[in-house]
Amino acid sequence: MAVDPMFVQDYNAAFEPETYLNTFYNDTSPRMAFGLTQFHEAFASGNIKGRQLLDFGTGPTIHSIISASQHCESILLAEFSPQNRDTLKQWHSGELKHTSHAIFLDYVLKLEGKGDSVSNREASMREKVSGIIPCDIRNENPFAPCFIPAADIITSSLCMEAVALSIPEYESYAAQLASVLRPGGHLVLFGCVGGSFYTVGTSRFSSFGMTSSETQTA
Repeated sequence: MAVDPMFVQDYNAAFEPETYLNTFYNDTSPRMAFGLTQFHEAFASGNIKGRQLLDFGTGPTIHSIISASQHCESILLAEFSPQNRDTLKQWHSGELKHTSHAIFLDYVLKLEGKGDSVSNREASMREKVSGIIPCDIRNENPFAPCFIPAADIITSSLCMEAVALSIPEYESYAAQLASVLRPGGHLVLFGCVGGSFYTVGTSRFSSFGMTSSETQTA
């Protein structure tokens, strides 16, 4: 699939991880509280588990793997933007300690009610991360040139709508992502209803906001 030059220019040149984190992830907003709770509830049953977890379109954040990390042995983070991958590598090495990490970890740990500490959970998550790799869902092989093993669990948060321009595209990308699952695996998606863009600093990025009814058929 051909690469849209504007998309590459936007994310590779204009996307600012630190500004994004400070704008959307500096506190537990109602949207983030809802997302963290949904991830918690999805995994709390214990029915979604396996050896390999793939988080697709991780961005510069770790919120989408907090709950999932307790139900897998290994975590692979896949992200399009090189500056976001750099931010994730800084977190993985312990260099980056953004306020949102402690806030979101604390929120999820309170939901779990197991008495684990923020530092212990974060250390466990870091230990399980086996790689941080590039990806582009618009390509026939989204992970080229990397080879990835089939995943038991795939999580993705606020990613597909940043790429898809229509329901058919969204469905196609979701199906392509699901094809990486082992038989019987689980795909856990968190997205946004409504809207057509989001702003990071002075830059606007497109967002395909499905309606509530469309999410029932997508």
